[in-house]
Amino acid sequence: MKMPSVNVNLVCAYSICSGHRLYRDDWSAEKNQTAFGKCTNDHGHQYTIELHLTGPLDEDTGMLINGFAVDEIVKPLIFGQLDHKFLNHDVAFFKAVQPTAEWLAYYIFRELQAAFPTPVQLKSVRVRETAELYAEYPAA
Repeated sequence: MKMPSVNVNLVCAYSICSGHRLYRDDWSAEKNQTAFGKCTNDHGHQYTIELHLTGPLDEDTGMLINGFAVDEIVKPLIFGQLDHKFLNHDVAFFKAVQPTAEWLAYYIFRELQAAFPTPVQLKSVRVRETAELYAEYPAA
């Protein structure tokens, strides 16, 4: 029996620990405190990074993409470049921008956007900084 073409969304999640500091050297300590609060101090988060993939189910496998294939694409970036790093100093991108959850979502999306095989597409990246806060790029 011929199955209909079915598009699905697949979410793959990864947890990393990274440190950062939100601070601008060109601002006074008071202005930094007002803008960033206690985040002006060095601190870390256990981030959860969710990759939202989309595309058609493969007729033969019944999957969008095998999870092991996703790991091979994602883990070098997520664990090799971001896990147990101090983002401000260890990741070149964050020397130019604040290492916020918003910029982290953008950075991961940009790095992985073209990495998945056709017809799989990276729809968005969600970065959970805490249980109460996440950023997603691109915005829905």
